[in-house]
Amino acid sequence: MNILLQESEISTVSARFEERMVQDGYVHFKNIISPDLSRLIKKNIHDALVALGAQQNDSFNQQYMTLIKTIPPYEVNVAIRRHLIFSQIPHKILLIPDIFNFLLQLLGPDLAYLAECELPVNLKDVTNFRLVKKFHQEFWSGAGYRSYVLWTPLIFPEGSGGLEIIKGSHLWGHIPHRNREPVFMPEDAEQHTIDSSNCSDRDILIFHSLTLHRTIPNPIDSARLAYATHVRNIFESDSGFEMLKNWEIFHLSPTSRIMRACGNPHLSPFRTYGGSVSTQY
Repeated sequence: MNILLQESEISTVSARFEERMVQDGYVHFKNIISPDLSRLIKKNIHDALVALGAQQNDSFNQQYMTLIKTIPPYEVNVAIRRHLIFSQIPHKILLIPDIFNFLLQLLGPDLAYLAECELPVNLKDVTNFRLVKKFHQEFWSGAGYRSYVLWTPLIFPEGSGGLEIIKGSHLWGHIPHRNREPVFMPEDAEQHTIDSSNCSDRDILIFHSLTLHRTIPNPIDSARLAYATHVRNIFESDSGFEMLKNWEIFHLSPTSRIMRACGNPHLSPFRTYGGSVSTQY
């Protein structure tokens, strides 16, 4: 899909958010997901759980807690992820106009998202290091330093914890670490909490792969589910281990669409002459 907006519209988004990203290392978009899209996302999650055997009329918390008695939580989360991807939910989120145009300003028009996204479900008293993470940079796990993280809490009961970010930590560079946490943190590090007091299930955070962040544990009986993925420009040199991951393109520039139509680097003469050719995205 090609939804490039006019330059004046892009400049408006840039003026609001660009400097905030440079200074803070993250931008918080409030109520950016429409009510209709929010309902569609929740319906897809519900349908994915029902397909695994959950009861149709149960709440998300009831469905999830019942399923993980017989199915490993990781497998339940993968089923939700596949259902969302099949329904093009990541595309719908990434192509929200303000989100898309901000990514365009950050990375350029040839964009892909990480299909192996995380859908962590945080439960009370569950402290597994994969679900409750200490302060870390995504760069430590192979993300390139020219990529960004998109995070949104899709199921977000009041008081269920959230995310904590260190403002400006992306400007500290690659922070030394051991056993998945920094070996040193400045005493004056400015921490910012993202929880149900200042964030809703329609909010989105975009932050740099060098921005330090950690999980705020869930202290209540209701489960919390977030969606987190990485976004990169497909033509950027790999500055991490991104070649080991699965990426899905969600937007191409006009130049890239021409390249796709030509089909190969030899630019074979008349390869598609007289036939049909795809120039999508």
